[in-house]
Amino acid sequence: MSRILIVDDESGARYGARRLLESAGHTVSEAGSGEEMIQILSRHDADCVLLDYQMGGGMDGLASLAALQQKSGAPPVVLFTAQGSERIAVEAMRRGAFDYLTKPADADELVMVLERAVTFAKTRNENELLREESERSKPSRDLLGNSPAMKKLRDNLTLMAPALSSVMLLGESGTGKEMAARYLHNSSGRNGPFVPVNCGALPATLVESELFGHEKGAFTGAVAARMGKIRQAHGGTLFLDEIGDMPLEAQVRLLRVLEERTVEPLGSNRMVEVDIRVVAATHRDLKQHVAEGKFREDLYYRLEVLTVVIPPLRERPGDALQLARTFLRHYAGNRTLEFSPSAETMLVRWIWPGNVRELRNVVERACVLCRGDSIGPELLGLPPEASGPAGQQPVLAAAEPVAVGAPDDGLIRLSPISVDLPFRQAKVQVVDEFERRFVAHHMDRSGGNISKAAAALDMHRQSLQQKLRDLGLSRMGGEEE
Repeated sequence: MSRILIVDDESGARYGARRLLESAGHTVSEAGSGEEMIQILSRHDADCVLLDYQMGGGMDGLASLAALQQKSGAPPVVLFTAQGSERIAVEAMRRGAFDYLTKPADADELVMVLERAVTFAKTRNENELLREESERSKPSRDLLGNSPAMKKLRDNLTLMAPALSSVMLLGESGTGKEMAARYLHNSSGRNGPFVPVNCGALPATLVESELFGHEKGAFTGAVAARMGKIRQAHGGTLFLDEIGDMPLEAQVRLLRVLEERTVEPLGSNRMVEVDIRVVAATHRDLKQHVAEGKFREDLYYRLEVLTVVIPPLRERPGDALQLARTFLRHYAGNRTLEFSPSAETMLVRWIWPGNVRELRNVVERACVLCRGDSIGPELLGLPPEASGPAGQQPVLAAAEPVAVGAPDDGLIRLSPISVDLPFRQAKVQVVDEFERRFVAHHMDRSGGNISKAAAALDMHRQSLQQKLRDLGLSRMGGEEE
């Protein structure tokens, strides 16, 4: 179903066209003049405009077309002309009209031309988004991984997908927050596009123009009108990555968009209605930013209706190898490449501080450097500690257990571990004990204050709360100021 605006100074002509298009399943609105057309399009978007050329008492068809072309995100225009004015119609197409029809038009032809114009506009917008994303394309848009943490993440996202509520994605840099946002969008059933915006990569002076759009001449250098990402996401999902880096001025305008579902382009006093689902992401502690006055509290609570924590790769045993093989198939192209057994062991052993992004870069580099058909550990370029001590399987060296009442000397000591255990069992045992002791130590240091402990651990507060529950230490979290 498309939104079509009929512009004609004859009410009878508008009525006939409206009945025909509504019977074909379209939503139709009317304007009696070019001036009224501009007013309507300043408040509502349309997928196509059916514009009569011969209108009296104001702007004719060509003048109306010229005025429309000055607006950002102008819909395609099909011009209606009288018999014998084909020359004018051709001139209109030269000036930007999509097509023209002569009166009286065949009903089937009218519907077909308008639907073709709508399809053209949608394809044009999708191609624009694809071009913008071409440099940041990823080998996989899926949330890969069979670990319990990833299965739980996919289940939670699937439950949240149909809702219109805003979603906040939390997690370390490189964990795949954008892929989680895409998963939400693809599972939502929304027909509009997925429009990503990296707030941290945009200069502060361009954030508002990029998001809200602008009119021609709105500021120095605005030589043409721009629709803006919010309007591009109409009917779909707007993904605001690194929302914690958004300037305060833009935060005020974004809050208004979320509350009123309208957007006001820079340099304009008109409000345009938008239908968007907002998904935001950050690796920062937004609650701390709110306390420091760096992030608006009202916007924080407006965005954090639903919250999802993306687990780091080190907490997803086994997922690293699956991801690495997926990346390998992508970067190998037509070549047949595989990891050697020792390289696969190293991929599983490494803790991946840079998460999925680091893993992807490692695999891409190895594919470029590989001259044979097998990628060995030397091509991965990982630090020596990724290999572990010769003849010893555990990643972390065993140590004596901590004595009761031992002084806090800044060290975490682990219980002895048998080297006769299978590698994976030994690793799980060491990591579990390390996490329990390390987190409990910092909770004790903070006096049970989760926010203080999270800051010391460089974790999100929500991530630490989930970790405490997973480790059975939730009782250590005391009241916070």
